[in-house]
Amino acid sequence: MRFSKPSTRVLAASAVVTVLTACTAAQMTPTWEKWFSVNDQENRYETIQNVIYDPAGAVISVGYSSNMDTQQDSLVVLKQATNGTLLWKTTADLGDYDHSWDSVISTDGSVYVATESTLAKFSSSGSLQWQRNISTLINGDAAIRDIEFSNNKIYVAGRDLFVFDVSGNLTNTVAQIAPLWDVAIHSTGIYTAGTGYVRRYTSSLSPVWTYAHPNVQNPPADLAIANDGTVYAATYNDEPQDSAYLTRISSNGTQVWTKFFSDPDTSSYQMPGMPKVRLLPNGNLVLGLSQQPTRIINIIDAANGNVKSSTTQKTGLITRLEVDSKGAIYVVGSNTPQKFDSTGTLLANGKIGGSTEVTSGGLAVTADSIYVGAGAFNNSNMKMYVSRYANQ
Repeated sequence: MRFSKPSTRVLAASAVVTVLTACTAAQMTPTWEKWFSVNDQENRYETIQNVIYDPAGAVISVGYSSNMDTQQDSLVVLKQATNGTLLWKTTADLGDYDHSWDSVISTDGSVYVATESTLAKFSSSGSLQWQRNISTLINGDAAIRDIEFSNNKIYVAGRDLFVFDVSGNLTNTVAQIAPLWDVAIHSTGIYTAGTGYVRRYTSSLSPVWTYAHPNVQNPPADLAIANDGTVYAATYNDEPQDSAYLTRISSNGTQVWTKFFSDPDTSSYQMPGMPKVRLLPNGNLVLGLSQQPTRIINIIDAANGNVKSSTTQKTGLITRLEVDSKGAIYVVGSNTPQKFDSTGTLLANGKIGGSTEVTSGGLAVTADSIYVGAGAFNNSNMKMYVSRYANQ
């Protein structure tokens, strides 16, 4: 639901360097790009939502394909060699409007995929091992948003926190006050976030602490966790419209600071992006905010939450944001993947071949490669798209 734009904007810091960046950065050209379809003869709408780099030397892409005549959705998993050659493509039937949300790869190369309602496992060779409709198991809306794999367990963040073993058995359900959006597995514990709540558990899922933001939040949330267990949580609000908070929570669960960020684009009534937060190697944070067609990269001082620099681009939503060990920042969304340095300075723009589904987007980064996925038009049809850029 959309609301009226607020008449005032609140700045998150007292002293901010803000730059509206012109397109003076390097232009990246894909070394290869590929389009895929479940069936080229049918009327389908197809996108990629996740891209994973397989350390064995391959690229896994996960998305969905909707039959526009029957409204039936199919989960799609692709595996490519790093030169773009398709190794296999597999599908699993889903219900109406049941789209992929997240995916992870395990140590044996198995791929676990979560949709709105379902968790599925595919082998490293592409065969469907099992498929569990969690909504059916709980007799309600599972509302799945995130999954993680650790110690042969799959942690599924949704209406509650669900835990499965590698054979597809539901082994634990941790009830939540409100829906989750993120789960993170860390050396200091297991963390969940959603609807303004952040919780820390032991590795055996015994509660350690619960933090509740003083202002009511919507479900979307993103977590970054420091080595000492300090938590940084980015949360989304629709009142004030499309605003966000970034909050630092100590390792014992107390609030250190919380900062408000107003609507990224007061002149836009288009799709909002969910806030993304990551820790940089130099100790700063990067906070990505967006609303079509605007994206903002904020570099944040982790000690006090102040904005050190802010770069604004008219390049579309941020659907994925990652950082590498050198502090480079990578974002995808709409049809413009981008690379920034650790100060938020734009280094390079890419361009997806064709108009895209603005909420699609997958991203995987290695030392020498940037892999990008999306839904992109090809011959007047929206198809699954994967490309590679050299990481320079």
